[in-house]
Amino acid sequence: MNARLFPQIRSIRRIVAAAVLVSIAAGSSAHADSIRGDCRYDGETITFVDGVVFKDANYFDKSKTDIVVALTTFALDKAALASTTQKGAALMSQRSAVDDGRSVKLRIDGAMVSSIDYNGAGTSVSSSGGDIGEFTVKANDATHIDASFVLKDDDADDLNCTLSFNLAYASTAPATAGGAAPATKAAPAVQGKALPAGGGEPGKVFQANLAAMQKGDVDAMLATVTKEQGDKMRAQKSDPKFGAMLEMMKSFAPKSATVTGGQDFGDSAELTIDAVNQSGARSTGTSKLRKEGGQWKVEKTSMKGGM
Repeated sequence: MNARLFPQIRSIRRIVAAAVLVSIAAGSSAHADSIRGDCRYDGETITFVDGVVFKDANYFDKSKTDIVVALTTFALDKAALASTTQKGAALMSQRSAVDDGRSVKLRIDGAMVSSIDYNGAGTSVSSSGGDIGEFTVKANDATHIDASFVLKDDDADDLNCTLSFNLAYASTAPATAGGAAPATKAAPAVQGKALPAGGGEPGKVFQANLAAMQKGDVDAMLATVTKEQGDKMRAQKSDPKFGAMLEMMKSFAPKSATVTGGQDFGDSAELTIDAVNQSGARSTGTSKLRKEGGQWKVEKTSMKGGM
């Protein structure tokens, strides 16, 4: 199956790959954050230069806490992440503020990775399940986590990752050797106008895009996505496997979705989504839209949860 079709929403089941060394210094004299490895997707190697770990409520049991590891292709403002309780939203805002910013996020439930999400270059790839890939922990205490993660897939076009990381928790303020907090360049503040339940006009376009995907209506999909995404879909129409890919895309589309809110940034918007998948499992996610020619268009939709 060609993973490049319909890049605005995907779910990938298996994953891994080869590595390039990347090491960054971003901590105190007692701990220096480090990352080794890379991810490869659609013929591209994604090299990460920064990372952070934080705790977040479990999607399905709010009384439980998951560990979230995020690796990025850009420098993070860790002071900003440490100072907010909404770390996932803050991370998303920092990525949106960087041209061509990429990130991969691992959600760790107990001793296993329960989901992986890759976002960047107009593409969103996610996989979730009971136990994904090979996850090995060397250390995990109140200040940092030292672990490795390998996800394998036989298809070179799919997401492949081999990663190891030693990262301080975002709630821990790093210090320099002299004891003072290091200076960090603040990411531009990204504040939008709150959107109501339903998402307003962007929400209507998202629902139209979802309805088109559920029906496999290519023309309706092309009318609701950005030009970049539309060009990619048009290029696939000559593929002999186009019909099969269309049916697979339909099977991945949520059965129903509710826009719970979001933010309007003027020329872009981000919606928060609650959905029910074809299997009946619930999932959550976001949909990013942009204005093109004065009209809202779906750029990408990322969903997380049971499939």
